[in-house]
Amino acid sequence: MKLGADEIFYLNALNSVSGANARDCVIQGNTVSFIVKPDELGKAIGKNALNINQLKKRLKKNIEIFEYSKSANDFFKKAFYNIEFKKIDSLEEHGKKILIIGVDAENRSKMLNNSGKIKRIKEIAKRDYGIEEIKIR
Repeated sequence: MKLGADEIFYLNALNSVSGANARDCVIQGNTVSFIVKPDELGKAIGKNALNINQLKKRLKKNIEIFEYSKSANDFFKKAFYNIEFKKIDSLEEHGKKILIIGVDAENRSKMLNNSGKIKRIKEIAKRDYGIEEIKIR
């Protein structure tokens, strides 16, 4: 995974505000999503979300912070903590890693209402976990 100048700038900004070291960030429009180690999550967010709010003011961007997990399945569950999943399976088809997400109709609509977040999660899944495709069923 290669980081560009923009990503490095935002990673350094998070570190200077919170002291947390993010392992990756995704920039999409007016939103910057950071991926931090589980033991750095509280530090990155700050008490009463103070660090997130300072970053928003300083960068004039919306800020998301996700907790890194060893598996793509766990990462996805944590990223969509408010969604109830029926199942999450990883498989490989034709040399491509695919994540199959099973949700009921209500939770599916909750997920799809936030298409920007799904795009950022897909980018993170590709960069950090090698997932080529995510299918929501």
